[in-house]
Amino acid sequence: MKLRTTHNSIRLRLRKSELRSLDQKGLVEERIDFPDERSLVYSLLIVEDLHEIGAQFIDHNIQISIPKSIANQWIHSDQVSISQNIPLSDKSHLDILIEKDFPCLDRPNEDKSDTFWELAKDQPNNC
Repeated sequence: MKLRTTHNSIRLRLRKSELRSLDQKGLVEERIDFPDERSLVYSLLIVEDLHEIGAQFIDHNIQISIPKSIANQWIHSDQVSISQNIPLSDKSHLDILIEKDFPCLDRPNEDKSDTFWELAKDQPNNC
């Protein structure tokens, strides 16, 4: 799972195998280890009783939650992405975008077998 961030924006991109894992286990998680023995963990999980996409940051863990009904629709369709703007206390918002991962067209030697190449033909090259 790829993580991209900019000011108040989180973007997750999932490969086919990760989407299958999310569907089967209800969770996909990545970990980045640092030399000082601390880690940043980011995870995407399906939650049964949730009504909209949510986000939490707890103990170095970015946790994005998706309602089961939204996750099922997205996982089992050609729908490319799901998103949510979450209001923050300072009247700004946190933008969440979760996408199926496309192959990078400018990387001809990259293994594209686990990407959603069949959906990419009508989409811009978003590496």
